[in-house]
Amino acid sequence: MLRLAFATSRGRLLSLASSFVALLFAVALIASCGLLMESGLRAHLPAERYGAAPVVVAGVQEVTLRSKEAELGQSLPEPVAIPATLAKKIAQVPGVTEVVPEVGFPVGLTGADRRVVGRSWQSARLTPYTLTKGRAPATAGEIVVDVTLGRKVGQKVRVAGRDGLRDYTVTGIAGPGLARQASVFFTEQRAAELFARPGKVSAFGVFGEGEGEGLAERVEQALGDKVTVYAGDQRGLAEDTSAQGGRQMLIMLSASLVGVIVMVAVLVIAGTFGLSVRQRDREIALLRAVGATPRQVRAMIGREALVIGIAALVPGLPLGVALGTWLFGQFVARGMVPEGFAAAVSPLPLLAAAGIGLLTAWLAALGAVRRAARIKPTEALGEAMAERRELGRGRMISGLVFLVLGAAASAASMAAAGETAAMSASAIVLLLITAAILLSPWLVRLAALLASGVIGRTSPVSGYLATANTRTAAKRLASVAGPLILMFAFTATTLFAQSTIGDATTRQALEGNRADYILQSTGPGLPPDVAQAARGLSGVTGVTQTIGTEVIADTVELGDPTLKPMGALGLTVPAHGIDLGVTSGSLERLRGDTVALSTLAASSFDAEVGGKVRLLLGDGTPVTLTVVAVYERGLGFGDVALPYTLARDHSAAGMAGRVYVTGGEKERLAALAPGLTVLDRAEAGAAVNAAQEFSDWVNLLVMGLIIVFIVISVVNTLVTATGGRVREFALLRLVGGTRRQVRGMVRWEALLVGGLAVIAGTLITAPTLMALSYGLTGSPLPHVPSLTYAAIVVATMGLAYAATLTPAWKVLLGRPAEQIRG
Repeated sequence: MLRLAFATSRGRLLSLASSFVALLFAVALIASCGLLMESGLRAHLPAERYGAAPVVVAGVQEVTLRSKEAELGQSLPEPVAIPATLAKKIAQVPGVTEVVPEVGFPVGLTGADRRVVGRSWQSARLTPYTLTKGRAPATAGEIVVDVTLGRKVGQKVRVAGRDGLRDYTVTGIAGPGLARQASVFFTEQRAAELFARPGKVSAFGVFGEGEGEGLAERVEQALGDKVTVYAGDQRGLAEDTSAQGGRQMLIMLSASLVGVIVMVAVLVIAGTFGLSVRQRDREIALLRAVGATPRQVRAMIGREALVIGIAALVPGLPLGVALGTWLFGQFVARGMVPEGFAAAVSPLPLLAAAGIGLLTAWLAALGAVRRAARIKPTEALGEAMAERRELGRGRMISGLVFLVLGAAASAASMAAAGETAAMSASAIVLLLITAAILLSPWLVRLAALLASGVIGRTSPVSGYLATANTRTAAKRLASVAGPLILMFAFTATTLFAQSTIGDATTRQALEGNRADYILQSTGPGLPPDVAQAARGLSGVTGVTQTIGTEVIADTVELGDPTLKPMGALGLTVPAHGIDLGVTSGSLERLRGDTVALSTLAASSFDAEVGGKVRLLLGDGTPVTLTVVAVYERGLGFGDVALPYTLARDHSAAGMAGRVYVTGGEKERLAALAPGLTVLDRAEAGAAVNAAQEFSDWVNLLVMGLIIVFIVISVVNTLVTATGGRVREFALLRLVGGTRRQVRGMVRWEALLVGGLAVIAGTLITAPTLMALSYGLTGSPLPHVPSLTYAAIVVATMGLAYAATLTPAWKVLLGRPAEQIRG
């Protein structure tokens, strides 16, 4: 049967090419996501600071939630310190010869072009650093600096740390220089003061006998799961806490993308194969009439799909590797993944992509041929000559179920509000898109029925032919309308969800900024001296220090326990220059073991003023805090507001990220410290917009790839559908229709199908965006830029016209008598 299928393929090259292209891009996208996921699981940072230590013991940079259903993990944004007393236990492990403690903390140094880490000179041998000039620090006012920092022995250097700006004398220069970071070495006592975690250290470097892996296993057995033991290529992960977050981001992003891509691929490929099989109705009917069994027909189509799928793997998998590597590079270039990470490429994600692609092709082909294979041989030829107008019972029931579920989800989300409404948006759009595609023959007939009067009066010949053809061949045109609806709804939802979130975030940040100036630094933060000095300037009426961090909430989402990271802001009170939009309670009470929550976070915790919430701070410290206020501007400032000292004491740098100043003069504020940046309100607004644009870039990049895939598939389907109407066009011309009239018919059909896609896509997008907006902002009105909406409408109609009229024009160049025989 497979030989027979390919013997008849000469007249179906366009259809085969359509299926091939759809599968090629589906496989490429799935392979690229698989590569990103594997990179998140296996990628590592080359060890620099701990390059000489065979084994490194550090804190567990992840919190784990274990339930009956699953085990969830969430990386911690701040470094986790470990007890210094573990040194004795490590030293007792067989084979260990030396244990070197490390205290590492960010410091600020004017002119540094990379991350600068403060350390004790005692830990220099972990790299190993050696003195190239001068001597080791002996007093609290002396330091040794990395050779890459460009300082000289005897030079006075101002260093910003958690206890303020201090002047130090450089007593030595140490090498070698490192690629990703630089070090400033203090005395052991001074480093402990700046680390500010008594009785704890950042890590231990462990030296011993034998291979690093064997030593690591013995140390791990002795210490258990309260710490993380690194060896070999994994040691670099202990140097940078952002590495774990970057890996987890890749895993979560790729996992969510794979789900969306597979869903889109199933819809697109099913439509492509459905159209292909529909164009072969006469061939399949003839095979059934001459005795082919349903099993033989299914086997023929299924094997043909597998052959096309295997052919698509040849270019699809290399394209997926190239695309995944490029995406990984983009994440590294924009700082979402630490510099030094390398993409991991192995056969595993490629095999998975190949398997998913082939399974999708096979199932799509079997689904498309299901009815044609079941039909009785005596009815086959008659059924093939005229399209069955009734919608299949299974398809009809499925479509109605999805429609009801989508409508119910939309209504429930609007009633629930808060986080539940925001989270339900993605489910709503998927349910309604699926319902629209399944019920698209009904939608096509409805569109033709409603438009027939106007079109018929406007164009009595071509318009009449278009509406009549649309009603009688609704399934064929539905195979074109479905992908167009998918394209419009998916594109509009992606872009307008982003614009809604971005507009609300920017508006809240701008409206909540009541300060005249914002002070910030290019280093790890602003030491307390800056805020104190600003308060002493004439004309300054208010100063507020803030520090950005992240907390982990153990909450329930849609009935399932989950660990949810939340943006947090530590701030001093009274909060001069910042208006969070408090709706209940008061920020004046934000001291000690208290917290303020955004309305969205309060909804997530089901908490109100006076209630208790449990959180994990950035370094994993569990706290139970009393809610003293609920505020509106969570998108602009973070969902959780903490007392400044609580956030500072559990952060790596221990310095303010920003200082909001009311009153004063810009020039005098800029002179408070070297390297200080002072933003007025206009500049602060521009900075907010730039930050939002970066966030938008991430989402638009990855979702844009899916949109491109959908667009390619839409063009593919339209060209195939029109190119398969050779006999129909030839018959119209033989009975007296002119080329112009046939082209006019095709134009009206394109207008009908494109208009249907715009209307249906808008009706799908509207409840989705309303649920999202209502959940995030409390208003059901999303932010929809009119020009962007118009561009999507024009693009949809343009695709419908271009991809339909171009192949039709080519078909109409032929001779109808020859085409009708072909």
